[in-house]
Amino acid sequence: MILATFLGGALYANCDMHKGHNKGDKTHFSKDKFYKHSQDGHLFGMFKDLNLTAEQNEKIKNIIEDSRKDNKSINEAFTKDSFDKAKYSKILSEKRENMLKSQAEILEKSYAILTPKQKEQLKVLLDLKAEKK
Repeated sequence: MILATFLGGALYANCDMHKGHNKGDKTHFSKDKFYKHSQDGHLFGMFKDLNLTAEQNEKIKNIIEDSRKDNKSINEAFTKDSFDKAKYSKILSEKRENMLKSQAEILEKSYAILTPKQKEQLKVLLDLKAEKK
């Protein structure tokens, strides 16, 4: 559920855009939103078909939250009276550079918590998707 969010769009941009909207509420990880982008055909969307346990979902949630800790916010480019265009551009560039690396790390850590049966199921799903292309 949680993983679908990250391959559906820009990992960091998505996190920052929604950070202020949920006011600390963790419904961002609710079941419906976790699988929201699964129809997009992204790898993480396939995790919904693996029947993750509550414990696995919690671990994945923690993996994702940990990956966000060092994210700079675009808010840093704004003050009460001004906007720093150079700082804003620098933050966005850093986010883009780190996005793929972060997604790969999230996937690696999330894959590691799957059972052997779930890993096998994921491989089958990937093979089926490849055949459709």
